[in-house]
Amino acid sequence: MFSMKELRFLGFVSAVLSALGFEHSADLRFKNRNARFYAFTLVELLVVIAIIGILIALLLPAVQAAREAARRMQCANNMRQLGLAFHNYHDTFNRLPAAWFGYENGTNRPNALGDPGWGWAASILPYVEQGNVQNNFVHFDRPVSASENEQARQTVLSLFRCPSDPNGNATFTIEEFESLHEHEEEEEGGEDLDDMAFASANYVASFGTLDTEEAEDCPVGTVFKTDGAFYHNSCLGFQAFTDGLSNTFFVGERSSRIGKSTWVGMPAGDGCFPTLVVGTTHDVFGKQNGGSSHAFSSEHHGGTNFTFGDGSVHFISETINPDILRAISTRSGGETVQF
Repeated sequence: MFSMKELRFLGFVSAVLSALGFEHSADLRFKNRNARFYAFTLVELLVVIAIIGILIALLLPAVQAAREAARRMQCANNMRQLGLAFHNYHDTFNRLPAAWFGYENGTNRPNALGDPGWGWAASILPYVEQGNVQNNFVHFDRPVSASENEQARQTVLSLFRCPSDPNGNATFTIEEFESLHEHEEEEEGGEDLDDMAFASANYVASFGTLDTEEAEDCPVGTVFKTDGAFYHNSCLGFQAFTDGLSNTFFVGERSSRIGKSTWVGMPAGDGCFPTLVVGTTHDVFGKQNGGSSHAFSSEHHGGTNFTFGDGSVHFISETINPDILRAISTRSGGETVQF
C-alpha cells in the first residue's frame, strides 16, 4: 500500500524515465486497487525546473572560466611563437626587425612618418610559418598603402590574434582607427586613406615610455629613437639590451575595443599611425573598460600577456606599479627591477 505522496513521486519518476526513453520496468508498474494513480503537480514540476536552473547557474561560471583559461593559454602560445621567431630572426641577421620602416620618398632619408611603413610582424613572417603569405602577397619594395599590397593588408593571420578578443571583425578601416584617437581635424591625406582596410591583430611591439605622437616633431633625416625594444628603423642587436632580455618585454597585447592594431604596418603621414604596430607605457595600462588606445590592454581578466626578450611569456596584472611596468619596457634604463 502506497501513500498519496509516494504515488505522486513514483509517478513523476516513471514519467521522467519515460521521457528519457526508458521502458517502464515491472518495479515501476505500481498498482493500488484502493487508490487512483496520481501524476506530479505543477508546483512539483516548477520546483524541479528551478533546481535544474540553479545547478546550471552554478555550473556556467565554471565552464566560462575554463574556456577563458584555455583562450588565455592559446594567446600565450601565440606570443611564445613570436618570441621564438625573434630569436630565429636574430640568428639569421644578427639583429631584430624594426618596429616599422619609414623613409622620405626620393631621398631615402629616415622619416618616422614616411613610406614604406612595413612593421615588425611582416618582417618575421617566414619565422612563424607564414613564408607563403610574404612570398605571394607582400611587396616590400612598395609602400604598405600601395594598391599592390591591398591583399596583404587584408590577410588575417590567426597567430596575431588573441582568442579572447570579442571583436569578430577580421579587418578595420583607417576611419575606424582614427575614431579611437579622437582626431579633431582631418589629417593631410587622411581623406584618401579613410576606407583603407587592414587585417586586425592584437599584438604590438614595445615602443618604450615615449608617446608615438612625438614622431611628428622628429625632423626628416633623423631616426625617431625611443627607449623600448623596437622603434622607427631600429634593427637592434641583443647587445643593446643591457637591462637583460629576461627583464625587458618585446611584445604585449592590445584589445581591439580600446585600440586598433595590425601585423602589416602603417601608412605614411600621421603621428598616430605607428600605434598600429607598437604600444607604449607612456599612457594608462590594463584598463578593460577604457584607457589609452596607444597603450597595452587585453580582454583577459585581471591583466595582459607579454613576451619577453628571452622568449618567455608572462601574465602581468593590471594592478602592477606603473613605474615597474615602464622599467621592464626599457632596454637599457639601468633599473634594478627584475621581473
